[in-house]
Amino acid sequence: MQEPPSRRTWTDAEVGISGQERFALELEFVQCLANPLYINWLATKAYFDNPAFLNYLKYLQYWKQPAYASYITYPHCLFFLDLLQDSDFRTAIKDFSYAEHIRQAQEAFFKNFHSNRVADAAGGPANGMATGAGTGAAADAAHA
Repeated sequence: MQEPPSRRTWTDAEVGISGQERFALELEFVQCLANPLYINWLATKAYFDNPAFLNYLKYLQYWKQPAYASYITYPHCLFFLDLLQDSDFRTAIKDFSYAEHIRQAQEAFFKNFHSNRVADAAGGPANGMATGAGTGAAADAAHA
């Protein structure tokens, strides 16, 4: 089996910044991709029409490796990084209403994330109604 061709490694002097600075800049940019309205802005400014920028997005896929992903605070950015590899998504995200719809879906997800995780851990629905658990003083008294 042949090994894939090695990728050229750039020195700090060639890039013009240190490895740490590059790491921080790339991390910041990748995490900005968690914001669908920012992605919409990139699309409307024709960044996705630039082959060099598309190659940069491909290059940034390394952030999905566990050693790098551990630095990510907003994991949705990795999902969008994958979506940005698809030309249909890059075209669709130019539409502000589409980007806003995605943003609203994210908001709903995060709004309910904690209660859904707690319910999953407890083995029941988030609001406790289907199990008859109820809430408040009446429920507490019933369980006493």
